Amino acid sequence: MVEFKLNKRNDRSWDKGLDFDNTYRLFERDIAKIREKLNNGIVYKKDIKRLAYLTIALFQLRNGCRIGEAIEGMILICKNNNLNWDKPIEVRVKVEKTKKTVSYRDMVLPSIIKREDIELIRDVVLNLENAKRPRMRIYTWLKNHYGINTHSLRYAFITKYAVMNTSPQLIAKMTGHVNLNHIITYTQEKVAKQMLYDLEKHIK
Repeated sequence: MVEFKLNKRNDRSWDKGLDFDNTYRLFERDIAKIREKLNNGIVYKKDIKRLAYLTIALFQLRNGCRIGEAIEGMILICKNNNLNWDKPIEVRVKVEKTKKTVSYRDMVLPSIIKREDIELIRDVVLNLENAKRPRMRIYTWLKNHYGINTHSLRYAFITKYAVMNTSPQLIAKMTGHVNLNHIITYTQEKVAKQMLYDLEKHIK
């Protein structure tokens, strides 16, 4: 199990201080290891499941979405037999937790995920559509194998853009947040902390 450096926020907080880049590269490396095994003719059901769940986790991280939205997006991708692999694979998913209005958001499949990967994981992903508590399945798997929860992937995405000084409005648009005040408070906190860390770099 990989140990991540966590911040000292309340344990109930979804923000566990995950670094977007490190987490992305970790998932990318582990996907590459599974591919190597498969290319060598070593095929186990657990490896296909691992590849499927890692792809969903990477998809969530890449788009800063909720785990339910990531699962729905991957199901739509796996159902589509007419994907154009010559350009980025994009899918439109209904935003969760929007009670008053129905809204949708665009999500993009990570470029490292190829046609061959989708063909391998298709059955595993599609089985999640009728599975009991599919969100909890991915949550539990990720927690057991990496020691992180799925929602912290969403906040790693938000933090990535916050420290890049992206406006809260744009971040909220990308992540499907309805409560802009929450994003403003969170991004301001992240930017302020980064400025505090970087202060000495600006001493002349």
